[in-house]
Amino acid sequence: MKIIVCGAGVIGTLYAARLKAAGCDVTVLARGSRLVDIERHGLVLHNLTTGERSSTQVAVTGQLHPNDHYDLALVAVRRDQLSVVLPVLASNKNIPSVLFMLNYPSGSAALIQSLGPHRVVLGFPGAGGTLDGNVVQYAMIAQQPTTIGEPGGERTGRLRTLIGILRASGLKVQSDRNMDAWLMAHAFFIASICGAVYLADGSCGRLSRDPTLLSLMLDGVSQGFSVVRALGQPVHPFALNLLFTRLPRPFAAGYWRRFFARPIAEFIFARHALHACAEMRMLAADCRTLLAKSGVSAPAFIRLSDAIDTYATASREKP
Repeated sequence: MKIIVCGAGVIGTLYAARLKAAGCDVTVLARGSRLVDIERHGLVLHNLTTGERSSTQVAVTGQLHPNDHYDLALVAVRRDQLSVVLPVLASNKNIPSVLFMLNYPSGSAALIQSLGPHRVVLGFPGAGGTLDGNVVQYAMIAQQPTTIGEPGGERTGRLRTLIGILRASGLKVQSDRNMDAWLMAHAFFIASICGAVYLADGSCGRLSRDPTLLSLMLDGVSQGFSVVRALGQPVHPFALNLLFTRLPRPFAAGYWRRFFARPIAEFIFARHALHACAEMRMLAADCRTLLAKSGVSAPAFIRLSDAIDTYATASREKP
């Protein structure tokens, strides 16, 4: 399969390298210094869990032309970068499948309107990390496999093919019949955690030691999930719904206190939040739009989303 991976951050680098190693014909769309890094060094990965380090050589380009032919575009950009990438993809009619792997809670209708019917596939990665120079420091998230699905929930031949390719790349993959709901719930989950991380001075470790702040985060996620249900959607995935809405609060608090105390949490959540504050601000705005439509009262989530705005504003004003 001939694939172009749009975006060369943590997720784009990881998935491009895995797909290349599995025998796919992979080109990475990158810009600026990142393009130069890949040309010089390849896709350099460091697995934070195993310590394994690898370098994979791939084709790299700075532009997707309207007449370029690929079987698949895998879009792995931040939410705040989507408005730049989407028109480029829309101008190319030769890519039959576009798999979006990013935070996007607003629903697939806008993506379908931009690209046309039958091209869009929704997904979310099962990894996190940070880009240090030309090296991607990453960890696979055992609790969250790569998740993909058709916007309408159909179990198509295309979906089965994509799942097979990703699994052949060594990735744990599952499908979901309602990715719009999955991405909506996940956005409230991520925004609540990032708001709490900012209030904890950018430290998951500090968040784990602050019961009041941890409780605020749990309230924010639970209120966000109430928004999802009020808008007529189920809360996916099942594990998050179980943890935040069905199990006793002390169980959820204990689970997240232990998770945030682990050093790996700093890479999966804190360092990404600190680096991608513009994305988190846009994600929080998306969630507030959904909140306004739902009519749900969500004071804890509002406080956490305000913390995202405050941090993003302060970061932008730094010299």
